Amino acid sequence: MAELSVSALITNYNTWKLSLLCAQKCVEMEGGNLKQILVYDDCSPEPMTVEFPPQVTLVRAPENTGLSKALNRAYALAEGDVIVQFDADAYPTAPFADELRTLFAADPGLGLVAFRTTGSRGQTTESFMTEPNLWGLLLGQALFARLERWLGDKSGRVSVTMCAMGVRKAAFDEIGGFDEKLGFLDIDHDFSMRMNRSRWRVAISDRLKAFHEGGGTKTRARKRLLLFYQSRWHLLMKFGKIRSRRLAKALILLRLLVELGVLKAAGRWLYADAETRFDKVQGRKDLIHYCSHNY
Repeated sequence: MAELSVSALITNYNTWKLSLLCAQKCVEMEGGNLKQILVYDDCSPEPMTVEFPPQVTLVRAPENTGLSKALNRAYALAEGDVIVQFDADAYPTAPFADELRTLFAADPGLGLVAFRTTGSRGQTTESFMTEPNLWGLLLGQALFARLERWLGDKSGRVSVTMCAMGVRKAAFDEIGGFDEKLGFLDIDHDFSMRMNRSRWRVAISDRLKAFHEGGGTKTRARKRLLLFYQSRWHLLMKFGKIRSRRLAKALILLRLLVELGVLKAAGRWLYADAETRFDKVQGRKDLIHYCSHNY
């Protein structure tokens, strides 16, 4: 049987310097051990001010399509049997190609594997997690984070983040790639959840190591929160995780209305900065309007 080929894929949108660093680390760690190092740029409006190593193939999309569509187009151009996908703000900290060949060759049912990631202080950062459930929307992200130990998903299924992961190309094609109805939030959850429910297996490797701290793509807190509510509802509905749509909608709206009332009454004491206070209040109004008309 022929040895599995491995390609690295780096996604870029206005993150040229970060993408360059990731590409340089791939060259440094693996050199000629990769079939391809592909940087796919989703039509960044910022001019390219960096020069990639000669081993790197740069593809610049003619128009911006958004992350999920861009990823599907990038995977179509990726040539390896196994594709290592890195966010622009991530990079490998140890060789990875041989380990991926070993893992995927030893387990023909393996479709997706997560790297272990660390941040700038050496701290463990999130590269996989449990599958999402409705509690995150019912309670809000902050409260759910405190109660996740008790209310989180207990299925044992792993959801892999896209910052650093290895994907069998055949498995990617078989499950249909990324859901293009989602923006940039929850597409990794959706991808992992479909992989978990297919004939392919999802795993975590302690030998695959990468740097990732987050923050490569900047989005205003209010806009990101709205995107979260849009994508998470779509995801939960898609996988049948909302049993009573009307009840879930009513409970979510009730919490948002209570939060808006608290912000209006006590916002000056909770947030001294006027811009932050406005962002919080307007964010709740946006969410109430969206959920009322779309949930």
